[in-house]
Amino acid sequence: MNCFTFIGNITRDLELRYTPNGTATVTYVVAVDRVYFVAQERREETDFFPVTTYGRQAENDAKYLKKGYRVGISCEVHSWFKAVEKRGGFNFEPFKVDYLGAPSGAGSARPVSTPSPEVDDWLRDYDRSEGTGAPGARPPRS
Repeated sequence: MNCFTFIGNITRDLELRYTPNGTATVTYVVAVDRVYFVAQERREETDFFPVTTYGRQAENDAKYLKKGYRVGISCEVHSWFKAVEKRGGFNFEPFKVDYLGAPSGAGSARPVSTPSPEVDDWLRDYDRSEGTGAPGARPPRS
């Protein structure tokens, strides 16, 4: 079974793109806060999950989602690896995206975590290899 569900906030505005065969696609990063305790001390960290949608879902995501918006994602996890570059990672391809709302007013809005430069590098590598219809890219869901 390959099913992963999480809720988080989008880290930046989305950019709609098209694969060479004309399929709409969007890749965005969702920040998910994680709270844990070490020796009764509360600690918080943020995980960043790259999400790719295709077709009508991608078009709707690009139209209705922006930086800071909260989403619920139910998805499959797919790995990728480029042996020559010795690089790889995971991508999350939703079968369901729930739009959970825009950020509240500016005064009460919770700050949105921003991915580190390493996450940005990873996402850029993913876009170049898998996310834009390159050979080996996963076909969009029907």
